[in-house]
Amino acid sequence: MSRDHPDLEYVAFERDDPAPAKGPAAPAKGGALLRRLPTPVWQTRQKDLPLLSSPPELSKTWSMRFTGRASREMESFAFATTGHATLKYVAVVVPKGVRPSAWLIYFRHTAQAKDFSGNLLELGAGDYIEGRMQVAKQIAISEKNVGAILPIAMGSCGEFAGNQAFVTKCLEEIELSLYGTHFKPMLLAASNSDGLFQLDKFLQNCPTLRTRLKGIYDFDGTHHVKSGGISLVVPGARTFRYEGRLSPTPETVPGRDWPSDEIFLTRRMSANPAMVPLALSRWRQHSAFGSIRPGENPLSTHKKGDPLNEAHTMVDFNWLHHHIPTCMLHHGLVSTPGL
Repeated sequence: MSRDHPDLEYVAFERDDPAPAKGPAAPAKGGALLRRLPTPVWQTRQKDLPLLSSPPELSKTWSMRFTGRASREMESFAFATTGHATLKYVAVVVPKGVRPSAWLIYFRHTAQAKDFSGNLLELGAGDYIEGRMQVAKQIAISEKNVGAILPIAMGSCGEFAGNQAFVTKCLEEIELSLYGTHFKPMLLAASNSDGLFQLDKFLQNCPTLRTRLKGIYDFDGTHHVKSGGISLVVPGARTFRYEGRLSPTPETVPGRDWPSDEIFLTRRMSANPAMVPLALSRWRQHSAFGSIRPGENPLSTHKKGDPLNEAHTMVDFNWLHHHIPTCMLHHGLVSTPGL
């Protein structure tokens, strides 16, 4: 079974990969970095994962509910780079009929050649937009006027990880292509898994763009590195770091007797950056929970912090690592002031 990143994310199934989408592409104008492509048929490894029911509950109750439904219509676009850029493609998804008031730049985890067969755009973007990461659905259900930009290159996010002039011009060209004019809306940034390192390079090397950031979302980068060393602290931005296997529970925070889950969660998540604990016991209502706890009643009462109830094997760790980005963008967008 192939993986989109070795030993970090399980893949429920993998279908035969069709050839890259073909069709007339708009020619790039003189000096342009991007040329717009016909939107391909996106490919996915998994679809229709549960969405959060109510993001505010994350700071109030331990068990998360998954009954959310997205009704807003979204549309997607694709661009290829011109010249000799390391970046190969940029995928874009926006709410239909509305110009975004903020762009979310999403730094995906490392794309490896062994996982693609001439379909880096279709699968590399599709599995984020419509598949496992379901970015379109999460934006739709958040009801925020946000568009997402997904830069794609083999082994990195290319120039988006640190070339400020390149990123700025790409943003302008995308807006010109889709809306006829360009301006400087708010920016948001997200990273999944080891995309954290690409996000950090962006923050370090794009100071002007960094000043436009209003929200930063780290989906389990702590799977690779503890929060020390990459702080994601940006003045004026609300930062959320979603933690899987390193999640604390009320029982594992030394020297504290928490009177309630709500107090524990609120204090953890009211800081900025907010460390969002997503211990395994919080996921018991997730429809796929039985894949790692077969034969167990997921709604039975268990003591939080009990090693038998929390993540304690790589199977548990990888399950968490896989599912965090499938629904937590919803929480980040809803919880970011000013969007």
